[in-house]
Amino acid sequence: MIVRRRRQAGFSILETLVTLIVVAVGLLGLAKIQAASVSSTQNSRVRSLIALQTESLAAVMHANKGFWAAGLAPSTFTVSGTTVTDASGTLSATVSGCSSACTPSQLAAYDVQAWASAMNAKFPSYSATVTCSTTVGVPVSCNVTVSWSEKYVAINSMTAASGVTSSATQSFTLYVQP
Repeated sequence: MIVRRRRQAGFSILETLVTLIVVAVGLLGLAKIQAASVSSTQNSRVRSLIALQTESLAAVMHANKGFWAAGLAPSTFTVSGTTVTDASGTLSATVSGCSSACTPSQLAAYDVQAWASAMNAKFPSYSATVTCSTTVGVPVSCNVTVSWSEKYVAINSMTAASGVTSSATQSFTLYVQP
């Protein structure tokens, strides 16, 4: 008697399990790519807003040439949160708003403090340093440098225990000639 073997039709359970594992690993890879994409989009948004806010400070510097272009500005001042620190005390002086008669120094202090409040509302962990040239006979120029902490998804982490997010300090510098 001759026994004929029948050809197998369909998939075995082992082939199905291997296929499921391959698909699951692929979906996890897609999820990681999506998380990185969302993180990058958020970081791009923050960078754009930092640049726009820095441009707004440059705009008020251009508008108040009586202070900034006249060489009255301190050579360096820092801003962190809502605190403005300068050696002369001009920009850190309390100004309750300039309704009608403001000196250029009062207007500059008001503008810088308003900018600091707006920055602190959007980016609580930022800091800024403004360095202006005060050389006589040379047009005044300032460098505005804003630094902030940026979180991003750790793409190259091999294990879950190594952390899901990482952070880095970023900075943006704008050259202004009021």
